[in-house]
Amino acid sequence: MKKGIMTVISVIFILGLIGCVSYGHTQAVRNETGFTVTEVYIRDTGTTDWGNVRNVQARRDSEGRVIRYEDGSVAYWDRTNMNHGTQISFFNGGYSETPDKVGNKDIAIKDSNGLLYMKYNIPITFTSKKYSLFGLGQEETLATSAPITFTEKDRLPMLYVVNQTGYPLTLISPVKNSINDKGRVQFQPMEVNRSIDIIYSIGQAQYTEQVTMKNEDTTVNLTKRPATLTITNNVGATINNIFLRIPGSPSWIGGNIVIRGGTVQLGAAGGAQTQDISGSIVNKDSMKIWLGNIPISGNIFDIRLVDVQTNEYIKRNVQITNDMTLNFTLADKN
Repeated sequence: MKKGIMTVISVIFILGLIGCVSYGHTQAVRNETGFTVTEVYIRDTGTTDWGNVRNVQARRDSEGRVIRYEDGSVAYWDRTNMNHGTQISFFNGGYSETPDKVGNKDIAIKDSNGLLYMKYNIPITFTSKKYSLFGLGQEETLATSAPITFTEKDRLPMLYVVNQTGYPLTLISPVKNSINDKGRVQFQPMEVNRSIDIIYSIGQAQYTEQVTMKNEDTTVNLTKRPATLTITNNVGATINNIFLRIPGSPSWIGGNIVIRGGTVQLGAAGGAQTQDISGSIVNKDSMKIWLGNIPISGNIFDIRLVDVQTNEYIKRNVQITNDMTLNFTLADKN
C-alpha cells in the first residue's frame, strides 16, 4: 500500500516538473560600426548621468563558475568588447510571463579608435521566450525584437577647436587640453543640437567662445586673447597702483606695480620674488600692461589708478578687445 502511494506521489512530482515553465525577456545591442566596441554606457532618457561602463561581466573559472570572494561578492569584472557584427543582451525584462516595463534609454558606445556613437530616447522592446523546465530543453519564442543596432551613421559629430589667438592656450571646458598657437584638438561632445561653451585661458586671463553643435562636424576658431593696455599718466602725480575689475564686482584685482622678468605684474602676482623691481608711472609717462598677467575674464573693465597721495582715478566700462591706450587725467579723479 505504502509503495503504491509513493509511486503515485513520484509520478505527480515528475509531471509537475515537466509542466513547470519559466520566461525570459531580453533586448540586445548590436555593433555594425565596422570597428570593435570597447565601452557601452546606458542612461534613462531625461537624466544626465551616464554612470559606469556596462559591457562588463563577472570572471568565471575553467568550469564556468563565477569567481567570488569568501563573502560571496564577485572577485573580478572583465570588460567585454563587441567585435563588428556581434551583439550583447543588455536589457532584461524579468522572468514572469509578462515582461517588466522599461523606460526609454539613451545609449552611447565607444569604439577602439575612441570615437563615440549615440542613440537617444530608444524604446526597449523584448524578445520573449518560454522555457519548459526539465522538459527536454523545450523553448518557445513568444515575441521577437530586433537588436538596437549601431552603425557608422550613429557616430557623434566631431568638434574641432582651432587656436587662432597667437598664444599657447589651455582648454578648461568641456575638455582639458593644451593647444599651441595654430594648433587644434578634436573631441566629441556627448550632446548635440545645443550650444556649448568653450572655456580657455591664456596666461591668467580666461575667455569663453560659444559654439552650436548640430548633427554634423563643427569647427570653432578661438580668437579672443589678452590685449596690451598702455596707461598714460597725465594726472599730475606719480602712480604706484593699478587695479581692474569686472563692472559691478565688489572687489578689485591688481595693486602695486611690479616689474618681473621685464613684464609688468600687478599686486606681485604669486608673491614677492627676489628679482622683482618696484615700478611706478611718473607724470607724463606711460606703461604697457599685458592683460594675460591678470586673473580676470571678459573684455569690459573698470580701471582704477592710485597716486602717491592715495588719490584715485577711475575709468568705467572700458571695452578692451585689442591693444589700446588709455589716457588718465584729472577729469578721471574719483
